[in-house]
Amino acid sequence: MESSDRELILKVSKSNAALRRLWQDHQRFEHELREFKFRAWLTPTEEQREKQLKFDKREGVKRMMSMIEHLQP
Repeated sequence: MESSDRELILKVSKSNAALRRLWQDHQRFEHELREFKFRAWLTPTEEQREKQLKFDKREGVKRMMSMIEHLQP
């Protein structure tokens, strides 16, 4: 996601609850994924959780971008 997209999302999310929720989820996913990067190895359960977080994060980005595209003239 580009910084201009991030700025637009932050701006619009102030008045759009659905977008704000997606952004908050995105931030939470990034935080959890960062935690996994500091580990030397992951258990199978942690690997599965990491894959799910990455998937959820990608899907959230797609939904945010779709919302932003519909808001732009």
